Amino acid sequence: MAYNEMNKSVHPTRFGAVLVLKNGKVFSSHNKDSKSHPYLKKHYPFYAVSMHAELSVLLSVNSYRFGDDTKNSTMYIYREDKHNVIKPARPCPYCMDIIRDAGVKKLVYTYWDGYRVEYVG
Repeated sequence: MAYNEMNKSVHPTRFGAVLVLKNGKVFSSHNKDSKSHPYLKKHYPFYAVSMHAELSVLLSVNSYRFGDDTKNSTMYIYREDKHNVIKPARPCPYCMDIIRDAGVKKLVYTYWDGYRVEYVG
């Protein structure tokens, strides 16, 4: 699913992220050209050229309206360059802070030789 989401991105380096909540609901997103969300200015001390896929997928969860909870969830992140070569997709330090704050328990992301699994919560 993260691969399919990554294919929607128009960036030269494409990311796709899927978040699977403990209750089984699935949310997905990719890196976007949007630079206007307040979270970008609040959490990223640099000029972000796009909304990171990890942040985008977390923001798509509506805990107030539907009672969805990101605690103990699993996030899958897939990355390829414009030549369809798999690249490491470990979240940047700023996204890692947001992921931890959201209570995500497990990350699965692409790496040079396949996938890595990391427990963060």
